[in-house]
Amino acid sequence: MKKLIFLFISIFSLVALNSCDKRDDIRKDIDDLNSRLDQLEANLPQFNEDISNYQGLLNGKLLVMGYSLSGNGDYTVELSNGETIHVCSGNPTEELPLLSIGEGGWYYTQDGETYPLMNSNGQQAPALGETGVTPQIRVDAQGMWEYSLDGGLSWLGNIGPANPGKGSAGTSIFTGVKVSDDESSLTFEWKNGDETLSKTISLYGGLALTVEYGSGPVAFALGESREFNVTQEGVENVVIETNTWGVKLDETKIRVTAPVVNTQGKEYEDNIILKIFSKEGYCRVVKIPVKLLTTTIDENSATAWQNFLFNNAENVLLDYSYAGYDHGESVPVDGFAWGYKVINVKDRMDKDHLSAREALIKILDENKLVRVSSTSATNANAKIVIYFPAGDYDLQPEGTSEKFPEIYGGNFVIKGDGAGKTRLLMNNPIGTSESTTAPLFAIKHTNSPSNVNNSKILATVSENAAKGSFSVKVGSTSGLSSGKWVQLRLRSGDDALLKEELGPIYNQKKADWSIAQQPGLSGSNEDGKGTNVMEFHQIKSVSGNVVTFYEPIMHEVNVAYKDYDGGWVIRDYKYFENVGVEDLSFVGKAITPYYHHGEGQDESKAWLYDSGYVPLQLNRVVNSWVRNVSFESVSEAITFGESANCSAYNITITGNRGHSAVRAQGSSRVFIGKVQDESVDSRGHGQWHGCGVSKPSIGTVVWNCNWGQDACFESHATQPRATLFDNCRGGLVRYHAGGAENEAPNHLADLTLWNLYVTGTTDEKGENFASDFKWWDAGNIWWKICPPIVVGTHGNAVTFSKEEGQVTYEESTGAKVTPESLYEAQLQKRLGYVPAWLNALK
Repeated sequence: MKKLIFLFISIFSLVALNSCDKRDDIRKDIDDLNSRLDQLEANLPQFNEDISNYQGLLNGKLLVMGYSLSGNGDYTVELSNGETIHVCSGNPTEELPLLSIGEGGWYYTQDGETYPLMNSNGQQAPALGETGVTPQIRVDAQGMWEYSLDGGLSWLGNIGPANPGKGSAGTSIFTGVKVSDDESSLTFEWKNGDETLSKTISLYGGLALTVEYGSGPVAFALGESREFNVTQEGVENVVIETNTWGVKLDETKIRVTAPVVNTQGKEYEDNIILKIFSKEGYCRVVKIPVKLLTTTIDENSATAWQNFLFNNAENVLLDYSYAGYDHGESVPVDGFAWGYKVINVKDRMDKDHLSAREALIKILDENKLVRVSSTSATNANAKIVIYFPAGDYDLQPEGTSEKFPEIYGGNFVIKGDGAGKTRLLMNNPIGTSESTTAPLFAIKHTNSPSNVNNSKILATVSENAAKGSFSVKVGSTSGLSSGKWVQLRLRSGDDALLKEELGPIYNQKKADWSIAQQPGLSGSNEDGKGTNVMEFHQIKSVSGNVVTFYEPIMHEVNVAYKDYDGGWVIRDYKYFENVGVEDLSFVGKAITPYYHHGEGQDESKAWLYDSGYVPLQLNRVVNSWVRNVSFESVSEAITFGESANCSAYNITITGNRGHSAVRAQGSSRVFIGKVQDESVDSRGHGQWHGCGVSKPSIGTVVWNCNWGQDACFESHATQPRATLFDNCRGGLVRYHAGGAENEAPNHLADLTLWNLYVTGTTDEKGENFASDFKWWDAGNIWWKICPPIVVGTHGNAVTFSKEEGQVTYEESTGAKVTPESLYEAQLQKRLGYVPAWLNALK
């Protein structure tokens, strides 16, 4: 299309004698007019496409596959040919000749008047049926509207000038869309002169592909791969449209790989197009919005991360990427997808006229999961889903202090209809004292790994193994096989080892510290004294005398320390597997305001503050999970005890503030992710102890969690090691870590804080720890953390003590570093992509 400058030649000749300023004004007006006409012309392809789709809808040749509604009332409607039409807030365009279908065929409206659209023979162009034609429009060189009825072979005019001065540049044939109350159909409205016409079209159901990428666009570094969860319905074929992005799609996941070169030289956004087709050939378009950066994932990253990548002598980081269910590579399928028998608690209540507590105990007893009718019941392979439909279930009624039966089994799921919809109530504490209280649900294996009768020595380690390695050499491999879970153990009273374990805290040790005492037994149970390292591992292979684990060893193995029990040994480990709790809420009645250990309160009720309302503990389980669960007014939320590779994620804690949040207790490689702690009372915010660890836990990852601004992460003493707090938010105050005086230190080696966002440094007593923050204090018995690794601490300003031995490594205090998440980056490094479950959780 030519510009409109030639239309105004006569105008320029008339004003030739005028001032330069006036000529400049006229030229500006011409330029503006040209710009608006260009904008109008740019909308013509979409308008012509809308004309064709409009006709296809009314002819019944196109179906409506779906729709979306924007915040300003505009509809985007998906059609069965893979295209979309837009209805802009019920307002048709003002500058385009509005085409419509009415009685007799095609019409057009120009300047408020409606006329038949005529063909070259002077007859009205037909719209529907076999003889119907599809108009196209354009603007000719003189700025006049033209239309074609034969696919652009010939053009007709005489329908008026294109006037870009009116209205907006948007196009919209329809004047409105109404969705039926049951959302099964859409009614389209359009104008034909003064008449409003409409047609109702049913929504086609059963063709969908949903990609769980969160809120887009998703940013990718050069060459980066990410994996996203996918759900499909009725998809027969998929066509992927992208030139430079790598895309691999299967039934449940899609992996996207960014180009290794940014050809534009700047960050830019793009869409990956997936055209999905039903078996009838209907089409929908799915878009994944992406953004390509100009740097690689490791460029400009933290020095600590680069040292880890190169595995050089300066590296201080362990590999935490094996934490969680299935070593972090996936998450369990939905509870209903296991194929287990589903038992409906509400149905049982109604059928047998039982209370919720009675019905649940009966279900558990019938499936040999509790010891009610049998004193030896246990069921490692229950294969049931205990389903609580939406509603309230009082499992600890007012006046009932008796313990709920402990649950012994695996391969079962406790499932609701969603947090806030299914509510399991504790209206009374369990027990009457600290010694008699218990969790509501205690799901456990009875054989403790610390009982020497239940955890026989299977092999003695014969050679040293470095921290981060995967294999140990043993004297004998009898009883060891691929897939078996075992514990790698050391107990020692060697003082040289104690110096290594305590570092700069060694000179502060006291005789009554359990770690400083000689190990022994209390009956058949270990007494917990001396240096105590406990790692649970799954054997990947056995070759000769070498045992290789699926996971890295998180503590150096030095066979010189063999003063007790043969030194480093592999022992048996008894457990249950695949226990899930999901999609429900636990509701307690935690006392408010909260006082730690009931300090200063009635001594007879002090136990209620810390232990009165504890809904859930899982002990000696592997590959188990708690997800999409909320906790309201509880003393504690979740504890994983002596367990391995379990996950708790998408957890919320609300209501009255209590004692603790989610912890790994004497466990290996537990993943605790996306825990939002919003509990509160008049004295503070968040549980007294945030998410964290206690006892000989190792390899724990606390990812993207928050805790109160006047609280702290939990590090509850009794020899936890190698814990990663990754991209978390919360207070950084002393004395909220927890732990008895004789179980110090609060944490041993390899505590790692990565990109901690500090929300507060002042505790409930008003003491501010923002300046010269110490990780251990010779003058205080309650705060002793072995020198940690702190990288990217930001948020509220905090400075760490420069006293020698306070930190193992410090980088970028005051500013966030990349990668944002160490766990995510390590998974990316190990797998080559970020797993779909973690992308979805973000």
